[in-house]
Amino acid sequence: MNIDEYYSLLGLRRGASVAEIKKAYRVKALQFHPDRNNDPGANTMFIRITEAYQYLISAPVQNRVSDQERERYYAAWVEYRREEAKSNAERYARESYAQFRNSDLYKSTSNIDIRIVRFGFGLSLVIIVYTIYGYFYRVSIATCQNEMPSLLLMVLSLSIGIVFLAITILHYLAWKADKKKQMDGKTSKQ
Repeated sequence: MNIDEYYSLLGLRRGASVAEIKKAYRVKALQFHPDRNNDPGANTMFIRITEAYQYLISAPVQNRVSDQERERYYAAWVEYRREEAKSNAERYARESYAQFRNSDLYKSTSNIDIRIVRFGFGLSLVIIVYTIYGYFYRVSIATCQNEMPSLLLMVLSLSIGIVFLAITILHYLAWKADKKKQMDGKTSKQ
């Protein structure tokens, strides 16, 4: 298969973002995993979409390189990674869907990671605290009106910190809901 076929298998346009590739793979994996789809061609299709995902998510495709370099990367990848990806896909196809969902490959398609949420909380709190502290510190050391800090700039910086905190909280809630859904799925299968 070539690069365009890989994009086509996942229903994407050439040059799709990493997030689009991950989302498309999750949808297709759910649709074609042999544990969930009894059609005779589902196993083969699952193997093909997993191969496509593993190639498209690799660095040479995502970096901005010339077509000639891309073809060179592709040829080298075909030598080494294609068989490895196919072997992994066959192994995933033999697993139950529950086992597949716990695999590193499936988990790598998640866009929300608790480390990102923690970083977001920390960064937003730093922005808010330093904005408030910096403003009042500058006010306390100002000796004349010209040295007074801008209230508008402080409000703008504080707003950015608060918006960033709100977005982080939403990501945390989505992560928590995803984890709860996974736990509910595990308990219902037992």
